[in-house]
Amino acid sequence: MKKILTYLCSLLLIVSIGLLEACRKNDSPVARPLAISSYYPNSGNAGTLVTVLGTGLVAKGKIMFGDKEGEILNSNDTSLVVRAPENGTTGKLTFITTDKTIEIGTYTYQSLSVHSFFPMNGSVGMQIRIAGEGFGSTSAPAEVTINGIKAVVVSVSDTLIVAEIPEKASSGAVTVKVNGKTSSGPNFRFQSVTGIKPLTGGVGTKVTVTGEGFEGTVAGNIVDFNGKAAKVLEVGPTKLVVEAPADVATGPVAVTINGQKTVGPVFTIVPLPVIAAVTPLSGPKGLDMTISGANFSAILDENVVMINGVVIPVKTATASKLTLTLPGGTGDGKVVLAVNDQKVEGPQFKDQNLGITMVNPATGLAGTKVTITGAGFSTVASENIVTFNGVPAVVESATETSIVVTTPASLTSGQLVVKRAALEAQAPNEFLRAGVQTLYGGPGTGSVINYATTSIAVDSKGNVYLSNRQDATIRKITPDGKVDIWAGKAGTFGNKNGTLADATFGSINSIVIDANDNMYVSEASSANAIRKIASDGSVTTLKTGLGYAGQLFLNKAGEVYITQSYSGILKVYATGATEKPFGGSVGDACRPTIDAAGNIYFLNDDYNPYLSRIIGTGGMDYQYIGQSSDGYQDGPRLSAKFGPGIVGTLLDLEGNLLILDKWNYSIRKYNFSNGEVTTMMKAAGGFQDGAFDQAKFSVNVSGFTIAKDGSIYVLDMNNSAVRKIFLR
Repeated sequence: MKKILTYLCSLLLIVSIGLLEACRKNDSPVARPLAISSYYPNSGNAGTLVTVLGTGLVAKGKIMFGDKEGEILNSNDTSLVVRAPENGTTGKLTFITTDKTIEIGTYTYQSLSVHSFFPMNGSVGMQIRIAGEGFGSTSAPAEVTINGIKAVVVSVSDTLIVAEIPEKASSGAVTVKVNGKTSSGPNFRFQSVTGIKPLTGGVGTKVTVTGEGFEGTVAGNIVDFNGKAAKVLEVGPTKLVVEAPADVATGPVAVTINGQKTVGPVFTIVPLPVIAAVTPLSGPKGLDMTISGANFSAILDENVVMINGVVIPVKTATASKLTLTLPGGTGDGKVVLAVNDQKVEGPQFKDQNLGITMVNPATGLAGTKVTITGAGFSTVASENIVTFNGVPAVVESATETSIVVTTPASLTSGQLVVKRAALEAQAPNEFLRAGVQTLYGGPGTGSVINYATTSIAVDSKGNVYLSNRQDATIRKITPDGKVDIWAGKAGTFGNKNGTLADATFGSINSIVIDANDNMYVSEASSANAIRKIASDGSVTTLKTGLGYAGQLFLNKAGEVYITQSYSGILKVYATGATEKPFGGSVGDACRPTIDAAGNIYFLNDDYNPYLSRIIGTGGMDYQYIGQSSDGYQDGPRLSAKFGPGIVGTLLDLEGNLLILDKWNYSIRKYNFSNGEVTTMMKAAGGFQDGAFDQAKFSVNVSGFTIAKDGSIYVLDMNNSAVRKIFLR
């Protein structure tokens, strides 16, 4: 028994050793097959060192120069170095092993030889230093080509050439030609960055860099954005994918390989996308969705839209609007937009058969007929329950895609909702109780407003003020519509300061009120002055001796500006000192506006259908908003059309530019963030209060102003009225 056990143990040990050896053999690297890719130089004297590149070069063998064997000095799997033998002759260079012979190329015995060069990679315009022998010429200067493209030779000695990488170079051999002889050395790796996509984005944006000569390893490619190192995610010989770094700034994208830097296009930092509205907020498969906002990309594939995590292809794209078709089956979830990897979250979407795509009009008063467009409505009118801010409306008629309702008597601004059985859909935006009311005057009312009423302003308490150049007065209209002379003496012209009761004024052209209820008055008189009426009622003179006392306007800080007709615009400091930001022609019928950045928007001429801009840092855009031909059209600023003679501009509470377009009976809005012109309100000719689709104005409106609650007051000259436009 003991002998049997001993035998079994010995057998087990032998098997274990065998398995261990088998494992060791499996762990050994697999030898790559013998192959030759290139060699250099292809010429030289005896003793020249020739490098052969390939794989499997550790295999035993010999290098033959014709019928002479060269001395192999060192070798590894990918390269070997061999010395050209004495008494060799020009001929074939071959690698001979026990079982195969590989023809490498031809080696020429001559005095000309390219041994090496540095750097071995780079871009157009950089210089390389080529080392070798026999470069000195007795007949003509040495010539250098990179992959067959002639390079500019900067300097030559017998053993060194300095050459410049040519414009149309690509990767390939460096060849030198001297006295009819040629010699090729190693391959030069040509570097270029031909493009980046996207060209805009921010922190974390994944950018594809295209070009030539990139390294095959992540560590071999150093990419920076305006000097800030980026993370390399993917590599290839002609493409890199990188991630914009946390401290990225606008500037060129550059790739550095082996210490050689190649600069590519500029990557521009843009703000995060902004979703202003998603239409609809619910709906079935096949319904079109529109996402409006700002900072989108006009390139389709740079916008990625997801609903509940499901990616939906974008059909059309502009900087402010995307459209797509609902695929159905997404489930309920957030609408998420990523523009060049800059992600923003939008509203909740319901994946259901009921949805609202449009409400027309989107504002109104009690009794306004509203058409709701969408999908999944009941054709039985009574089965559609429509509420405005929770208050039920009367449904007049219904189809599967349209409902007509009348707004309730107790209408207030709020969410519009349609219910059908267990389904509920919200309108993309709140329905606003908005319209037009006459604060004071009207045809046949004996109003004090006439052709000589020149300007309108409103204070923090909602009192409206009107100036009159004919009787040198400023009248005050209270919020309940009562009017009286507030400053000046009717028919008495002068320049007396003091209290409101004592002060006199000249022919008043313009008035404006700052945030502290101080009023500034421009008056055409012998003095051509700006007067100040402080909030306590005291009247002083700010500036006299103006060339022309035109339209007054204020910047955000309350500093005073005034138009000078053909002499431009003046800024007038509290000390009376002046500065001229613009010296050209300025239309006097339109009050200019200054935005938060200090840019001034104005008319060059009273009849222009477009606004010009004075850039705060200096410079001028003569046609900044609108076309040179008049008309009526919303859209991007240079596509928009206005009537001839815009009569006023101002900033609303959100910082958008409002434009009083009298010939189109409208107030237009220019959104600085997306560059779009839209219609805030459009009326018709005549005189009528009511919702925006019912309101009527005269064609001769001559100015407007905005109250701190956002209400707008319009001087409706031909109707002898002050009209109030309220937005909710």
